[in-house]
Amino acid sequence: MPALPSPSKPVSLFRLDGTAAEHDLLVSLTPEQVTTDLPVDLSGTAARLVAGTFRTEMPQWVPHAAALTGNRLELPSTLPFAVLLVPRPPWTYAVAWGAGHLVLNDEYVEQGFGLLFGIRRLDPFDLGLVASAALDVSARATQISIPGGGELSAFRLEPYGDLVNRLAGSADLTDLTYGRVTGKRYRIRVGNSLWAPLAKEPDAFLADLDAVGAVVDEPDAESALRFVAQTRPLERHHRLVPTLEQRLAEALDGENAGPLGLTWPGAAVHDAENAGSFRITGLGAGGPLHVEARLELEHLTARLAEIPVERRVKALRAGRVVTCADEAGEQETGTPLPVARWLVFETTIDHVRYVFHQGRWYRIGETYVEQMRAQVADLLSRKYIWPDVTWRPSGESDDENRYCHRVAEEPGFLCLDRDFATTPLHPRFELCDLLGPDDELIHVKWLGRATAASHLYTQALVSAEALHDEPEALAQLAAKVSAADPDRVLAEAPRTVVLAAAGRAWHVDELFTLSQIALLRLDRSVRGLQATLRFADIPYVPKRTARAQPATRRRKR
Repeated sequence: MPALPSPSKPVSLFRLDGTAAEHDLLVSLTPEQVTTDLPVDLSGTAARLVAGTFRTEMPQWVPHAAALTGNRLELPSTLPFAVLLVPRPPWTYAVAWGAGHLVLNDEYVEQGFGLLFGIRRLDPFDLGLVASAALDVSARATQISIPGGGELSAFRLEPYGDLVNRLAGSADLTDLTYGRVTGKRYRIRVGNSLWAPLAKEPDAFLADLDAVGAVVDEPDAESALRFVAQTRPLERHHRLVPTLEQRLAEALDGENAGPLGLTWPGAAVHDAENAGSFRITGLGAGGPLHVEARLELEHLTARLAEIPVERRVKALRAGRVVTCADEAGEQETGTPLPVARWLVFETTIDHVRYVFHQGRWYRIGETYVEQMRAQVADLLSRKYIWPDVTWRPSGESDDENRYCHRVAEEPGFLCLDRDFATTPLHPRFELCDLLGPDDELIHVKWLGRATAASHLYTQALVSAEALHDEPEALAQLAAKVSAADPDRVLAEAPRTVVLAAAGRAWHVDELFTLSQIALLRLDRSVRGLQATLRFADIPYVPKRTARAQPATRRRKR
């Protein structure tokens, strides 16, 4: 039986300011570019459809190609677009086809709209892509893809200071027509827009728009991705904004108000990477500025330095930068974006760091502790079932070794404590304290002091790195396993690393702050070595607290 046609079709969905005039929601278009502009009735909702083409003349590089090859090339082209504007107060939704995203006025596009949907519906254990930018003057942009899908911890995000701007992965779409009819998940992409299947039939399409809005308005407390939305900008009317913008204005003239850098807006990363040139308009009195090849910070600050300090920030928002495919700056490939979106600036007030990034101010560290604790709590939920063997401390220096030998009496466990390995990079280290029934690398420690956790983390990382990078380490582990149990063969490096602790439980409230930070870093490193970190709570009897002894005086002679 042939498959039934899908009730939905994937599209790019944006959300715009519903209070703005309709004509302001789109960039200015010439009559030659527009082929269709008409009202549309969507089951009683007055929508607007705008469609057309962007036409380009012969690319500037054609003469070079013709000169090298001796072949004449005729390559003028058209770039079709269509946008459907659908008011659903208090918002206006925009469905974009083809190059339709270039038609939307970025000033009225809700930034991060798609991310808000993704936070609530993406599967954190089946993500395919995470793109982020560092909220500092380095403007580091990172995109990590895992084609087969992976869990969030595999993408090695920093615990704070990274602004996630795009995600992709498997999502639960039972709120939408597609999910209700097919019962399937769908691989969506989210950022400023949502790329997901929406219904083809008008009534169901409008219901899908309302469902998307309802999902975005849901609480995100239960989402493992909620930290994505916790790095939020300052309110426009925050009391420090005037002071921050004064410092930014001064820095644009080379004053020492904080580091200043160039960044690429999330919406322009692809176009900027492939640009033949850039065109800057509306920035000061010098007229349009054409920049061949690479855009540099000095191209912007040279113009801004000529503007009085009190007017510079306004000029940042009024000026525009657009990418062009050709070196002559005639073939635009993107939407003209405010100059403010191309700058990053950071400064410190009362020991708190503030960052101006893509036109917005962020306070860094405001929710750092909360974010970190949430991530640690999620990490510690990966429990490893420990055998019912109680650690009863004796006060002797070989307590740990004795306990490991007791656990090794349980089926499948091997004791390798104090059985050192050596490799060219690691002259003397422990591969593990115990090897579990399924070849888990188990590291055992009594966590009495903060340094104990640090030693445990270091031991686990050194072992995992050696087994991943050095064949000698794996060969020695296999030999040790064979010597302890001749019937047991270790064919490959273990994929599970277990931290087993007594003295305190693996709970976020039981760990020092520095230990939590180090644990998140350890997890990122272990994931990068294709292994998974798990945690075991060892049953134990608390150590006796020694009574304070009175000081004794030394007899004078």
